[in-house]
Amino acid sequence: MKQGKSAQIKAFKKQKSLQKFQEKKKLSPFDYNEFAGFLRARFFLTKQHTYQKETFEVASFFLDDLIATMVQQNFSDFTSDKRVIVKLNEVMQATLVQSADRDWRYFILLMPVLYDIQSFLANEGQVSDRFSVQTTSFDPNFWRMIIRTVLAVNYFRFQGQDVAKVMSDSNAIDELQFKFLNQNDQDDDFDLKTIAEVYKGLKVTEPKLSGKVASPKGEKLSKEAIDEEIAFGERMVATFQKTAIKDLVSEQEVQMLLAFHKGLAEKYNVTHREWTNDLINTFAKEDLMNYWQPEWDSLDGLGGEVARYIKFLDKKKAVDTVRIAELEASGLDHYIDIKAVNTLLAQLNDAGVEKLLQEPKRSVEK
Repeated sequence: MKQGKSAQIKAFKKQKSLQKFQEKKKLSPFDYNEFAGFLRARFFLTKQHTYQKETFEVASFFLDDLIATMVQQNFSDFTSDKRVIVKLNEVMQATLVQSADRDWRYFILLMPVLYDIQSFLANEGQVSDRFSVQTTSFDPNFWRMIIRTVLAVNYFRFQGQDVAKVMSDSNAIDELQFKFLNQNDQDDDFDLKTIAEVYKGLKVTEPKLSGKVASPKGEKLSKEAIDEEIAFGERMVATFQKTAIKDLVSEQEVQMLLAFHKGLAEKYNVTHREWTNDLINTFAKEDLMNYWQPEWDSLDGLGGEVARYIKFLDKKKAVDTVRIAELEASGLDHYIDIKAVNTLLAQLNDAGVEKLLQEPKRSVEK
């Protein structure tokens, strides 16, 4: 489960402070959460106000996946006492190809920020004892081609087809990626109208979420019982927010957590005492977006707040039948993150996507 951004930034500042007084002669044992959290916090602090909020949120998701792929591909080196040389172009390509649960607009909005992400990691590698980066000059046409190919691959994935078989039996993927191409005088571009038309009505493959589908309890809760559950949720979430690190629990997170209290009471006829892993996961998958509207703000890592909140309820002796360790391992955090960003991406019309592609950066940097 990922840390929230405030916790990452706090850890980053502490680490920078310690570096002023310590000269490391040997690398400390590799801790993925510390390593990834440090880089995420650095990116947040240096780039948050550079890009439009939609572009920045998409970039944050990609960077998170990129760090995970970078470590996965070089795991034995990262966990040994030596500096890792990361082949960044290969890692970036692999990360894009592995992103099989994203709305097509995700990849389009990534294009303007890929260079900055490449530069960011290259710069971090120059000062890091842990890794360095091997890369080439950024070629926008090459990366547009990679993105078009990923869009073509995902089109067949979303249809449930075997991509390897499609590639061996035909040139369908190559033909589709060329269909997505709009050439102009200088650079390649995306044919957004064609991409939107091809993907129209096609459902994105959702992340895996373990557990059984839960059904509502037979006897409906009374209006008074539902109102009491909502009031209880408001008190608990307010306390949860107040006792957290400053600004760690945003208003968006508050509204998401309240949605679980209200939705599980109204539709599934249960109070917090009767919550189970299957009920929580089923509600997240089937109903959360009917009770909560995500916003373009700190989406990556948002889903992890559910398990953290339930831990808080457990300490208050307010939940009886939730298995917290299993909930954390169920994929709920990733599922909510991706569901939220895909929901928001799907709400962007063609004009909105085009505008963000042409103006990814804010006009006035703060």
